[in-house]
Amino acid sequence: MGILTIAAYSLNTRWFTAVMATSMIASIVHLYGYSGVGPYFFIASLAILFTVVVFKSAQTVLFYKDALEEMINPEKTFYFFTIVGTVNFVGICFSRVFHFHTTASICWYVAIGLWLGVSLFSFSILFLNRKSEDRKIEDVLHGGWFFATVGAQSTALLGIIVAEHATGYVLFIQVFSFALWSVGASLYLVFMALIILRLMFYRFDSNAVLSPYWMNIGAAALTAITGTVFYRHIQAAGGPFVDFLPFLKGISLLFWSFGLWWMPFLIILTLRKLVYSDECLSFTIGYWEIVFALGLYADGTIHMAGLFEGRYLIVISVCFSIVCIILWCFSSVFTIVHLVKSSLWVPVNDLTINYVIPYSFKLHGRLFQVKEVVSEWLDQTIEGVLKKRYCIITNTNLTCVISYDMLAKKWYLDQVKD
Repeated sequence: MGILTIAAYSLNTRWFTAVMATSMIASIVHLYGYSGVGPYFFIASLAILFTVVVFKSAQTVLFYKDALEEMINPEKTFYFFTIVGTVNFVGICFSRVFHFHTTASICWYVAIGLWLGVSLFSFSILFLNRKSEDRKIEDVLHGGWFFATVGAQSTALLGIIVAEHATGYVLFIQVFSFALWSVGASLYLVFMALIILRLMFYRFDSNAVLSPYWMNIGAAALTAITGTVFYRHIQAAGGPFVDFLPFLKGISLLFWSFGLWWMPFLIILTLRKLVYSDECLSFTIGYWEIVFALGLYADGTIHMAGLFEGRYLIVISVCFSIVCIILWCFSSVFTIVHLVKSSLWVPVNDLTINYVIPYSFKLHGRLFQVKEVVSEWLDQTIEGVLKKRYCIITNTNLTCVISYDMLAKKWYLDQVKD
């Protein structure tokens, strides 16, 4: 199995969050007037997008069964809304940073199709898929469900931006965008009630994956952003939605407040995880989710400051923007270091086992401690070679499958799941 094949197998759909986070940085610096810096962040987001799309396409072709299992998994199906959000935020940056309004319109049409497809598929999986007896709410429900809100609200936001430069069908675009905004807001309220239920009445371990819960903040902030942008658009353009202006202003403040309310609880959960969890500081895609959530809240606070003309809100927005940029830099460096040190770059036949499973093994001189053996089995390959396979978890939380060729008496790295 080659490097590209292993990398494609290891790719997670959540990597699209890195594209959205970088696009948010480009949008924030542009709003603050640093127009010379914004394009570089946006170009970086396009580079990340191209890489993720290439490997995601390869994963779908080479490992279509695993890709299908991920799609029908109720725990992961809502992560596909990150694809919808990525297309929308790329379109928003095309319009705001480069003023390519036609390109933004094309992105909007593509996003609508993706949103419809992902919505019908993901909710059908949750509603109609056969529920097993061991399917528990604490195993399925998590903060990543708020990506459904992100998908709807980002599509509505790009629609409003398209309406600002459209020459026809403006009222239709306004109605459609308002409907999407309403759907996203309703989904947020439903999911927020479920998340509070999950946190209050079900066990929440200290080593639980915490980063998706930061989307509690991000989805609320994006709802506020869409509401404020729609408010300004209607205020300038007029039309039948003028009567909704007080409603849009109040609801935007309401959702911005929801995001602020979640902030201290997420910080407490993060500190609890750092104190009580046995895991050391290791790379995870979740850092990009936190950057994206903070970026949305910083952007939302900027819009709220313009809507309510509060100087204190400007100070809050500057603080969030600085924290977001610092965390983006940290995540970028951490990602690069992780990719450089990844075992993907090691030849698959350069693997040696010290002692016996489940102790340790070496990849190109780097020692990995085996923390847990998930399963082991005998397998006969297409060439008729009998191999003993092990699915293991290392001390770096790397899940991989290694095999022992009983004829050649050699160890091989077969799959890596990161």
